[in-house]
Amino acid sequence: MSSQFANLQEYIASLPPNVIQNIYGHPASCLAIFRDLPVLARTIIMRFICLPNSETTGQPQPISQGVVSSWINPSHQNTYKMISRMLVKLGIWNEIGTDWQLDATFRNNLTGAIFGGTTIWLDETDSTAGPSERNIKKLDELNTYSSTRWDCVLQYLVNPDRGQITRDTIDVFVHAKLLRRNEDTSSSSTDPYTITGSGFQFLLMNRRSQVWFFIINSLETRQQRGEDISEHLIFLFQLSFATFGKDYSCEKFSSVKENFLQHLRELGLTWQKTRKIKRYFPTKLAIELASGLSTNGFVDQQYGNDEIQSGFLVVETNYRVYAYTNNDLYLKIIALFCKMLYRFPNMSVGLITRQSIRRALSKEISADLILNFLKSNAHPQMRKRLLENKPLIPTTISDQIRLWEMERDRVVDQEGMLYNQFNSANDFELIEKYAKDLNVLLWSNTQKRCIIVSKAGHEEVKRFWKMQRPKSSNEN
Repeated sequence: MSSQFANLQEYIASLPPNVIQNIYGHPASCLAIFRDLPVLARTIIMRFICLPNSETTGQPQPISQGVVSSWINPSHQNTYKMISRMLVKLGIWNEIGTDWQLDATFRNNLTGAIFGGTTIWLDETDSTAGPSERNIKKLDELNTYSSTRWDCVLQYLVNPDRGQITRDTIDVFVHAKLLRRNEDTSSSSTDPYTITGSGFQFLLMNRRSQVWFFIINSLETRQQRGEDISEHLIFLFQLSFATFGKDYSCEKFSSVKENFLQHLRELGLTWQKTRKIKRYFPTKLAIELASGLSTNGFVDQQYGNDEIQSGFLVVETNYRVYAYTNNDLYLKIIALFCKMLYRFPNMSVGLITRQSIRRALSKEISADLILNFLKSNAHPQMRKRLLENKPLIPTTISDQIRLWEMERDRVVDQEGMLYNQFNSANDFELIEKYAKDLNVLLWSNTQKRCIIVSKAGHEEVKRFWKMQRPKSSNEN
């Protein structure tokens, strides 16, 4: 699965200019975006914000591009050019002739965030100044709650059930193409949705990347409904600077912001006892969401799940898979491509069969995704095979899974147009050569003088033939 936005910077740059300006209107947003920038970009911006405003315009002092370039070591000029383009896309820099000028709103709020003097970002009304006994106890509860809620969201991908998550969350899954509507509605027991290959790959991401990807798609769905997502983004940035284990007030939230808070509550990003109690606790999922996204590598770490570090899967040459875990989510993932045989308190046994693999393939879960899941979660005993120069997954298993996948690809349908009844071999060879040159030839038979060209290339071949022999062409 490829993400349309690899990091926070790319997503912010994709937003409309008015939304970006609204985001820069709050210090928390400016500081969150600033700390996510590369070191060179942060160094340059710090030089800009320390300059006095222009006496004539009252705006930030513009600086010649040549002067800024002279600050950079010659060996890093390419990096500087790349950063310059990025800052322009983010709206942090404005190009005025041959000068760079820092955006005034961004500068003022970033200065306030760094040097102080701004208002409190989150409402701490009635919050205790020091960590009380209740708050200290709440830390473990918050971690358990956030993990449980997020696992519940992920379990819906594996085993869709309308009773587990809200309609908003389902819409986000469908929008992100992690779920698709089930076309088989013949049985009343058939789930309305089924997981896609992208959804399976989503399950293999590390947790922070999963939350980041989901939140981005959630904001996109809300933007399509006409909501002002700048308010939601500012709130997310504010949460990233919250104190873990400390509660905050939501009494002054608008109805739209309150609805978004409940959405975050469902995902495990915030904890709230009831909607009537106007206080909430941010969890680590929310606090860590906007911190260091670039360094995590959204795409590069798609198979590095935080919750699976030592590995729990053993795959044997008899096609049996032993899962040493009692986690329901992981067992449901395994059930996507295995026939589950037994379940014990700390171990479950599954069998890789042709039918189970074909069922997974029908859900767009490829052989590569299945094998990557088995490899990334291999038990330490399995990893000892690498020390013996043996493949992590037995060759018998990996080859057979690929062969079962190839069974589905033996026949490929392509639309084409048939040309036949050529008057001479020269006419046939002329058209055949032209179709080959255009790379639109699908099939030809010299003896029968038949040619099939792709549908896309038909009009061009037809035009060429009419120009060459307008009266001798017979086409079907």
